[in-house]
Amino acid sequence: MLSALFAQQHTATVEECVQIALQNHPEIKASLENQDAAIANYKIAASGTSVIIDASAKTVEYLNPDRSPGEVNIPGKDTTIGLFAGLGASYNIYDPRISVSININKMNVDIAKINTIIVKTRVALSVKKAYYQFAFARESSYFREKLMKKFQEKLLKTEVLHKIGQSSALEVSKAQLDYETSKLEYERSKNTENSMRTNLLIAMGIAEESIDFAPVVVQSFPEIKYSLEGLYGIAQQNSLDLKAVQFRKQLSKLNIELQKASRHPRVDIQAAFGFENRDLQNKEAIKSGIAGNNWDPTFHAGFTASMPVYTGGAISARIDKSLAEYNAVLYDEKKTNLTIKSQIRTNYYLMLELSKQIQTSRLMVENAEKHLALTLHYYERGMSTQIEVSNAELALLNAQLSAIRTQFDYFITKAELSHIAGIREEQLCK
Repeated sequence: MLSALFAQQHTATVEECVQIALQNHPEIKASLENQDAAIANYKIAASGTSVIIDASAKTVEYLNPDRSPGEVNIPGKDTTIGLFAGLGASYNIYDPRISVSININKMNVDIAKINTIIVKTRVALSVKKAYYQFAFARESSYFREKLMKKFQEKLLKTEVLHKIGQSSALEVSKAQLDYETSKLEYERSKNTENSMRTNLLIAMGIAEESIDFAPVVVQSFPEIKYSLEGLYGIAQQNSLDLKAVQFRKQLSKLNIELQKASRHPRVDIQAAFGFENRDLQNKEAIKSGIAGNNWDPTFHAGFTASMPVYTGGAISARIDKSLAEYNAVLYDEKKTNLTIKSQIRTNYYLMLELSKQIQTSRLMVENAEKHLALTLHYYERGMSTQIEVSNAELALLNAQLSAIRTQFDYFITKAELSHIAGIREEQLCK
């Protein structure tokens, strides 16, 4: 299906590649499964506030009327074995651990959801970077091929001039070396192009390496409309990594509450309704019970309460552990803040520098074009040589290749900066 899509289009924009990745990438699918698991765990925790009803059948033991509870009694001899069958219900009246556990699992759902968003944004960034690298590799191969052909033309011209005595053997050797070098660079660029195409398909979650298409990049280089401090503030509000750490911090606080709640009692109310047969001591009684005789309705209800008295220091140790984990999250929050600021600063200044380099590279291309036109003009008047024309053509191609490299570095840097700040690329620039 994907092959047919690309075969029909022959080209694909970066937005189309991102959308394909969001639909196919296994990491995103795994994060959605983790999200479903977190929701299921929340439902399990929430069930602790509901009435639990079980169907059960169990033996019961009754003390014979002629025996006293204070005496030593032998089961089966001094007691009667019976059977109860019916429904049992239990309901928790007090246990602070249940409410805290529900809040913890609710927080885990929020964490799973934001993790899914983080995975999607990281996959999108990975696709964008791979897309621009692939696009640059294609452009590079195109210019490398033209350079190789121009060096070949120069070599042929140099050899002709050498035969008529207008060029030295050293110049021929230099032309041969330049041609072989350009040929090697072209072959390397084609290998890089294939490699970058494969990397892009992997980033999109596609295993079909036979898919081939041409990227389409809009040549637009707007300036950043925010200051460095402004980007810091935006990241504080929008960074998904920071939000994830803040959720983890809240989760750590809840875990501390949960461990402290382990010291409190638990109180449940229990009830059972069903039928019981008080005498299953012999074969006749068993046969009678099977036939449906000697069964009487019964109802039992009561409270159970439990509270830890001595745990060997386990509760205190769990509280200490949860406090240490909370402190570790605080340090992670500081580290995340520092990392985000560092990345914003690096990419911000790099983007400013690349914007200047783009302007400079445009001037270089314009100057190379003027130089080529002037060289051709002089050649037509007999004031320049074919070698000089070839050198001017090569200079123009090199200037164009350098400009293309700077432009794609700009695209990648812009994608990274907008990702770190937590905003869209169109919001980042003027």
